Amino acid sequence: MPDSVVNSPVSPATQAPSASASNGADLGWVWKEVRKRVFIKLPFSLAVADALAAAVPITLDTDTFVVGLTSRDYTMGTSITSAVVKNTIENILRQAAGRAISLEVIEGTTMNDWEEMHDRRQKAQAALLAMAEQKAGDHHFEDVLNQIVGEIRHRISQVHDRVLPQVRASLVLDIAPSLCDAEDMLFGDDGHTRESKRAMARVLDRIATFLEVPPVMIAMEVERHRRLTRTRRE
Repeated sequence: MPDSVVNSPVSPATQAPSASASNGADLGWVWKEVRKRVFIKLPFSLAVADALAAAVPITLDTDTFVVGLTSRDYTMGTSITSAVVKNTIENILRQAAGRAISLEVIEGTTMNDWEEMHDRRQKAQAALLAMAEQKAGDHHFEDVLNQIVGEIRHRISQVHDRVLPQVRASLVLDIAPSLCDAEDMLFGDDGHTRESKRAMARVLDRIATFLEVPPVMIAMEVERHRRLTRTRRE
């Protein structure tokens, strides 16, 4: 896979909806090559093969390669976002690009779908930063945490078939990075105090209730993401 194909970041403003060649990045061809190489590194799986075939490359947004699935096929995304498959795909993209590329799977197959999700995240992050800068005391942290829970609850409510266990598992994996970032942003070096731990525990309990999963399952994925991020930085 030529480096030039993946090495040309495509912003949402410039990427064509059909994922055809734009700014030198033919995302359709890149994804086709990824599909070919996955099973060189992993045992063949029909479920993974079907999910890869159904996924539509949407854009390369800085260092994020975005692919989408239709609402009907979105449950297939768990086959792509499982740790082993996702890491394999990201390794293939990294080897081609010469830099870390993360994979994101969204519900929807158009640039509008990606932009809507991206905008929601930016608004939530802006609200989080604005509230974090106020530093108004303990009640401030509760306000920010409520904002986080509200945003995540909205994301969960927008997902079809969220009662299915594989979809819930995918949601847990998707929200773990957001929770980890929020905890680090809010509490920083104080993240290991009794008060901060109890505050985050309340957040995990509430989100676990929405997803109908044990709180420890979410906590485990948050900690796994934190350790993986630390390892990559080192």
